[in-house]
Amino acid sequence: MILFYLKEAFRIFRRSSFATIITITITTIAVLLTTVSIFLVFSANKLSDQIKRSIEVNVYLEDSLTQSEIQSVRDQIGSVAGVLKIDFVSKNDAVERFLAETGEDFRKVIDQNPLPASLIVRFKPDPLNESNIEKLTEQFKKIPGVNDVVYDYKTVLRILNFLRSFKYIIYSLSATLILLSVYLVYSNNKIQIFGNKNLYLTMSLVGAQIKTMKIPIVINGLFIGIISSILTLIFYYAVIILLTNILNRANFIPLVGVVEFLIPVIGISLGVIGSYISALKISQLLHD
Repeated sequence: MILFYLKEAFRIFRRSSFATIITITITTIAVLLTTVSIFLVFSANKLSDQIKRSIEVNVYLEDSLTQSEIQSVRDQIGSVAGVLKIDFVSKNDAVERFLAETGEDFRKVIDQNPLPASLIVRFKPDPLNESNIEKLTEQFKKIPGVNDVVYDYKTVLRILNFLRSFKYIIYSLSATLILLSVYLVYSNNKIQIFGNKNLYLTMSLVGAQIKTMKIPIVINGLFIGIISSILTLIFYYAVIILLTNILNRANFIPLVGVVEFLIPVIGISLGVIGSYISALKISQLLHD
């Protein structure tokens, strides 16, 4: 009986090879986007928080400030709601940072250190946005002893806005392709069912059970899901290898385990759901 199920499933597979290839292609893309969507759901907020924590505001201090006055400025900034962390950069530290970033030593030209001491301020991710940062930086400028406030967060916020928009695009595409892949598996099997109407009527007359006729169709959907999952995994590993080479191996650690579990589950589910729905047409066919 198992051999019969497999033969019937392969027969359905072969009789509509072009339609099956299209279905596998769409299902593969659907699996890819669904996997990406799931990761965006669970990791978007974490990624957004990490990006927001990387935003720095440089509060430059007047040279005449004493240590106690610097501490006073630091305390006032620290008392502002939304501030996460404050790092003090002395004039000497500022020189070292300048040398590390530019590679140029201005001390060969001038004797005095023109770089001011500063406070590097980082913020809590929630609820951080462009309007909040503007208000916070305006508060910092009004603190006595602050010479200037410099920031470059707009690029970071643009990235966040892009990620937010991209997330919704991925969700929409994923939902559309999931429905499309299920429909293609369904319609492909439905065509096969109605094309073999006489075969199913004959099987019914000789006493074959309806569930026996449905199983090969479901197996066909299972095959489509498995093939789509394999193709998706191949693409996933290709991306992992590419990123690993670009990021010099030591800097890239792929998310092993979760993806390998998700991809087959999603792929097989899409194939089986579409084929199961189409298999229900056999009952309708036999009772018409």
